[in-house]
Amino acid sequence: MSQMLMSEVPGFFDLADSSIAGGQPLTDYVLAKISHNSKFGAVRCEVIYMGFYGPGDTVSPPVSPVDGYDYSYQECLFIPILYSSRSPAAGYVPGQATPPALANNDSGQGNLIVCPYQLDVNDANGRVTMQTYWSQSGAENQGTAKVMAICQRLSVNLPAGVSGD
Repeated sequence: MSQMLMSEVPGFFDLADSSIAGGQPLTDYVLAKISHNSKFGAVRCEVIYMGFYGPGDTVSPPVSPVDGYDYSYQECLFIPILYSSRSPAAGYVPGQATPPALANNDSGQGNLIVCPYQLDVNDANGRVTMQTYWSQSGAENQGTAKVMAICQRLSVNLPAGVSGD
């Protein structure tokens, strides 16, 4: 599958219904605005792969690979996917595209209790929270997650329980 590329960040233009009504001439101005709107629609919502992260790392706001648009945290919803309950080994760089080598041992003691675990990327600041639970030592800040960002241009990510109505 090829990657779509745009030379500029598209915007949305509101067109009056009368400008595209039957029996009316269709001008180059209106055609250009329709073209801009279709380009904007193609990138209005993007899913962007962010890489691998561990607890305490910060996921930066993404940049569109299509047209270079810089998203703000308010336009993103981060989806962490548990990759390993073990932390990355030395040499790991937060956000690297390939799975990191994992540490040889765990910091927790006892049996690993996979569920429940806390795994989150804060939508307001990109901070990664990840805890695994152990039967003897309790919660430990360790693990590795693969992170995806669902980005919606010109939107606002409201806190949980707040309605946009």
